[in-house]
Amino acid sequence: MTNGRDYRLTVAKRADLTFTGKELKLAEGMADDIQKILGRALRLREVCAAGCNACDADTNVLNTVGWDLSRFGIQFVASPRHADGLLVTGPVSHNMAYALKETYEALPAPRIVIALGACAISGGPFRDSSAVHNGVEGMLAVDLYIPGCPPHPLTILDGLLRLIRKIH
Repeated sequence: MTNGRDYRLTVAKRADLTFTGKELKLAEGMADDIQKILGRALRLREVCAAGCNACDADTNVLNTVGWDLSRFGIQFVASPRHADGLLVTGPVSHNMAYALKETYEALPAPRIVIALGACAISGGPFRDSSAVHNGVEGMLAVDLYIPGCPPHPLTILDGLLRLIRKIH
Protein backbone atom coordinates (compact mmCIF):
# COMPACT_ATOMS: atom_id res chain seq x y z
CA MET A 1 0.00 0.00 0.00
CA THR A 2 1.22 3.50 -0.74
CA ASN A 3 0.53 6.80 0.92
CA GLY A 4 -2.00 8.99 -0.78
CA ARG A 5 -3.26 12.52 -0.61
CA ASP A 6 -6.91 11.65 0.01
CA TYR A 7 -8.03 12.99 3.38
CA ARG A 8 -11.37 11.14 3.24
CA LEU A 9 -10.70 8.16 5.52
CA THR A 10 -13.49 8.16 8.09
CA VAL A 11 -15.63 5.03 8.38
CA ALA A 12 -18.55 3.89 10.50
CA LYS A 13 -17.33 0.30 11.06
CA ARG A 14 -13.85 -0.74 12.10
CA ALA A 15 -13.83 -3.55 9.52
CA ASP A 16 -14.18 -0.90 6.79
CA LEU A 17 -10.72 0.44 7.71
CA THR A 18 -9.13 -2.61 6.09
CA PHE A 19 -8.06 -1.71 2.59
CA THR A 20 -9.14 -4.40 0.11
CA GLY A 21 -8.11 -2.64 -3.08
CA LYS A 22 -11.50 -0.98 -3.44
CA GLU A 23 -12.55 2.44 -2.23
CA LEU A 24 -13.17 2.83 1.48
CA LYS A 25 -16.80 2.66 2.55
CA LEU A 26 -16.89 6.15 4.03
CA ALA A 27 -19.15 7.07 6.94
CA GLU A 28 -22.61 8.15 5.86
CA GLY A 29 -23.81 9.93 8.97
CA MET A 30 -25.32 9.10 12.31
CA ALA A 31 -28.38 6.91 12.66
CA ASP A 32 -31.68 8.48 11.59
CA ASP A 33 -33.17 8.41 15.10
CA ILE A 34 -30.15 10.25 16.51
CA GLN A 35 -30.12 12.66 13.55
CA LYS A 36 -33.75 13.63 14.29
CA ILE A 37 -32.85 14.51 17.87
CA LEU A 38 -29.54 16.27 17.29
CA GLY A 39 -30.17 17.85 13.93
CA ARG A 40 -27.13 19.21 12.14
CA ALA A 41 -25.22 20.40 15.20
CA LEU A 42 -22.88 18.47 17.44
CA ARG A 43 -21.43 19.11 20.91
CA LEU A 44 -18.53 16.86 21.86
CA ARG A 45 -16.65 16.11 25.05
CA GLU A 46 -13.07 15.08 24.30
CA VAL A 47 -11.28 12.54 26.49
CA CYS A 48 -7.57 11.87 26.07
CA ALA A 49 -7.27 8.32 27.40
CA ALA A 50 -3.47 8.22 27.84
CA GLY A 51 -2.36 9.18 24.35
CA CYS A 52 0.63 11.26 23.29
CA ASN A 53 -1.65 14.28 22.65
CA ALA A 54 -0.86 14.53 18.93
CA CYS A 55 -4.50 13.73 18.07
CA ASP A 56 -5.64 16.29 20.63
CA ALA A 57 -3.35 18.92 19.12
CA ASP A 58 -4.72 18.34 15.61
CA THR A 59 -8.26 18.44 16.98
CA ASN A 60 -7.52 21.73 18.75
CA VAL A 61 -6.33 23.19 15.45
CA LEU A 62 -9.95 22.97 14.25
CA ASN A 63 -10.93 25.58 16.84
CA THR A 64 -8.50 28.17 15.49
CA VAL A 65 -9.51 31.07 13.26
CA GLY A 66 -8.16 29.25 10.20
CA TRP A 67 -10.57 26.33 10.55
CA ASP A 68 -13.39 27.77 12.73
CA LEU A 69 -15.11 24.49 13.57
CA SER A 70 -18.05 26.27 15.22
CA ARG A 71 -19.24 27.64 11.87
CA PHE A 72 -20.32 24.07 11.07
CA GLY A 73 -22.30 23.77 14.31
CA ILE A 74 -19.66 21.61 16.00
CA GLN A 75 -18.29 22.58 19.40
CA PHE A 76 -16.24 21.01 22.14
CA VAL A 77 -17.77 21.41 25.59
CA ALA A 78 -16.30 21.17 29.09
CA SER A 79 -19.01 19.00 30.61
CA PRO A 80 -20.27 15.64 29.36
CA ARG A 81 -23.73 16.70 30.53
CA HIS A 82 -23.72 19.33 27.76
CA ALA A 83 -22.38 16.96 25.10
CA ASP A 84 -24.03 14.87 22.41
CA GLY A 85 -21.04 12.63 22.05
CA LEU A 86 -17.63 11.58 23.19
CA LEU A 87 -14.44 11.97 21.16
CA VAL A 88 -11.80 9.57 22.47
CA THR A 89 -8.06 9.76 21.78
CA GLY A 90 -5.36 7.46 23.13
CA PRO A 91 -5.14 3.70 23.68
CA VAL A 92 -7.30 3.79 26.87
CA SER A 93 -4.92 2.92 29.69
CA HIS A 94 -6.21 0.92 32.61
CA ASN A 95 -5.89 4.08 34.70
CA MET A 96 -8.20 5.99 32.32
CA ALA A 97 -10.79 3.25 31.74
CA TYR A 98 -12.91 4.17 34.76
CA ALA A 99 -12.85 7.90 33.95
CA LEU A 100 -13.80 7.17 30.33
CA LYS A 101 -16.76 4.99 31.36
CA GLU A 102 -17.93 7.58 33.90
CA THR A 103 -17.71 10.34 31.30
CA TYR A 104 -19.69 8.18 28.86
CA GLU A 105 -22.38 7.50 31.48
CA ALA A 106 -22.70 11.24 32.15
CA LEU A 107 -23.62 11.89 28.49
CA PRO A 108 -27.35 12.26 27.89
CA ALA A 109 -28.88 9.67 25.56
CA PRO A 110 -28.60 9.18 22.66
CA ARG A 111 -24.80 9.03 22.80
CA ILE A 112 -22.25 9.14 20.02
CA VAL A 113 -18.71 7.79 20.40
CA ILE A 114 -15.88 8.73 18.06
CA ALA A 115 -12.53 6.90 18.09
CA LEU A 116 -9.91 9.37 16.87
CA GLY A 117 -6.49 8.12 15.85
CA ALA A 118 -4.76 4.77 15.66
CA CYS A 119 -4.45 4.49 19.44
CA ALA A 120 -8.17 4.95 20.12
CA ILE A 121 -9.05 2.56 17.29
CA SER A 122 -6.63 -0.28 18.05
CA GLY A 123 -4.08 0.71 20.67
CA GLY A 124 -1.66 2.03 18.05
CA PRO A 125 1.99 1.46 18.96
CA PHE A 126 0.86 0.46 22.47
CA ARG A 127 -1.26 -2.45 21.18
CA ASP A 128 -1.16 -5.52 23.43
CA SER A 129 0.71 -3.67 26.15
CA SER A 130 -0.32 -4.78 29.62
CA ALA A 131 -1.13 -1.14 30.43
CA VAL A 132 -3.81 -0.49 27.79
CA HIS A 133 -7.16 -1.76 26.49
CA ASN A 134 -6.17 -1.57 22.79
CA GLY A 135 -8.49 1.34 22.16
CA VAL A 136 -12.07 2.15 22.98
CA GLU A 137 -13.80 -0.66 21.08
CA GLY A 138 -14.97 -3.36 23.43
CA MET A 139 -15.53 -0.80 26.18
CA LEU A 140 -17.96 1.47 24.32
CA ALA A 141 -19.89 1.14 21.06
CA VAL A 142 -18.09 3.27 18.49
CA ASP A 143 -20.09 5.21 15.89
CA LEU A 144 -17.24 6.78 13.93
CA TYR A 145 -13.60 5.86 13.31
CA ILE A 146 -11.16 8.57 12.25
CA PRO A 147 -7.83 6.88 11.43
CA GLY A 148 -4.36 8.35 11.44
CA CYS A 149 -1.39 8.87 13.72
CA PRO A 150 -2.37 11.61 14.15
CA PRO A 151 -5.18 12.25 11.68
CA HIS A 152 -4.82 15.42 9.64
CA PRO A 153 -7.22 18.18 10.77
CA LEU A 154 -8.93 17.93 7.37
CA THR A 155 -9.55 14.21 7.95
CA ILE A 156 -11.04 14.98 11.36
CA LEU A 157 -13.23 17.75 9.93
CA ASP A 158 -14.35 15.53 7.05
CA GLY A 159 -15.36 12.80 9.49
CA LEU A 160 -17.30 15.13 11.77
CA LEU A 161 -19.12 16.71 8.83
CA ARG A 162 -20.00 13.26 7.47
CA LEU A 163 -21.35 12.31 10.89
CA ILE A 164 -23.76 15.25 10.98
CA ARG A 165 -24.55 14.82 7.27
CA LYS A 166 -23.28 18.18 6.11
CA ILE A 167 -21.29 16.37 3.42
CA HIS A 168 -21.84 12.96 1.85
